[in-house]
Amino acid sequence: MKKTSPKNSPNTIFSPFIKAVRAIDTALIGLRKENGASNTSREEKITVFVVSYVLAMTLWMVVNLNGSYNIDVEVPLEVGSVPEGMALVDAIPETIAAEISGEGWKLISLKNNPPAVPVDISPGEIDVFSQVRQRFAPEQDVSVLNVNPTRLSLDLEPMMSKQLPLFWEPTFNYAERYDRVGEGYLEPDSIWVSGAVSKVENLEAWIIDYSVKLNNIRDNITLQLPIISSDPALSFDQNLVSYHETVTEFTEGELTLVLRLENAPRNQRFNFSPSTVTVQYRVPIEQYSEAEKARPFEAYVDYGAIRNNTTGIVTPEIRLVDANLAIELKSFRPSVVSFFSLINE
Repeated sequence: MKKTSPKNSPNTIFSPFIKAVRAIDTALIGLRKENGASNTSREEKITVFVVSYVLAMTLWMVVNLNGSYNIDVEVPLEVGSVPEGMALVDAIPETIAAEISGEGWKLISLKNNPPAVPVDISPGEIDVFSQVRQRFAPEQDVSVLNVNPTRLSLDLEPMMSKQLPLFWEPTFNYAERYDRVGEGYLEPDSIWVSGAVSKVENLEAWIIDYSVKLNNIRDNITLQLPIISSDPALSFDQNLVSYHETVTEFTEGELTLVLRLENAPRNQRFNFSPSTVTVQYRVPIEQYSEAEKARPFEAYVDYGAIRNNTTGIVTPEIRLVDANLAIELKSFRPSVVSFFSLINE
C-alpha cells in the first residue's frame, strides 16, 4: 500500500508501548522480590518478549491503518442488465485493474475480498470507470481513482434458447463378475442453452465435459455432473444433472439351440450340420433361473445367406427374443455350419 498522508512521530506512536513494557517489567520485579528471586528467569524473558511484540504490532496497526493509502486491486466483473431480447457475443473480462484510495482498515478487507461489480450492458461503448466508482463509493467508503480499461466495447446479438440432448461417456472399472445392467442414464436428459444466435443456432447436442474415476465398482452409481462451458457467454437452465447406473453381479449360462432356416421359399429345404448351436451368455444372478426357463435366444440362418453361397458353409445368427432380461451374448459354437439342399422325390 502507498501511504498518502504523514502521521504521528515514532516517539508518539510507541510511547504507550514503552510504558506497557516498563509496567510489565516492574510487575515481574515485584513478583521476583515476593518469591525471593534475584535474577530474571528464561521464562520471564520470553514472556516479556512475546507480550511486547504483540503490543507493538497492535499499536502499529491501530496508528498506521487509520491513515489514507492507495492500493491496486483486481476487481471481478459480472454481467448486470442486458437489453431485453439481446445477448453478449463474447463474455466480459473476468477482472479489471483498479486504483483505490481509502483508510488502511477498509483497504485491507477490500484487497482480500473485492466485491464483484455488475456491469450494465448497452450498445456501443460502456463506461466501466463510472460503474465501478458508483459500486465502490457508497458501500465501501473508498474512492476509485482509476480503472484499466476505462471503457469496454461489446457486441450484442439477438438471444436464442435451444433445448439440447445431453451425452456423457463414463469410463468405469467394475469389480470381477460385476457390471452395469443395461445403459446408464442422465436425469434430466436434456438442457436449455441460451446465448447469442451465432453461438447457439448450430448446436445439436451438449457433451458433458467431466471426468471421474471409479474402480472396483460393486454398487449402484449416482453422480452429480456439473454443466460446464468454456464460453462464459452461454447460460444454462441447469447447473447440475444426475447420472445413474444399476450395477449387479453377473453369472454365466449355456443354452443349446436348434438351428432354423428363415425366409426360404416353400419348395426349398435345407439341412445343417451340425443342426444345433450352443450359446454362452451373461446374466444377472437374480435373473439366472428365469433365463434358464425362458430360453431367451434363437439360432437361425437366413435364406439370403445361402441362396448364392457356393462354399457350402454359413455363419449362424443369434437373436435375443426376451427383451425383459438383462442378458448378454458372450459367444456361440460352432461359429460356422455346413448346409445342403434336400431334393423332393
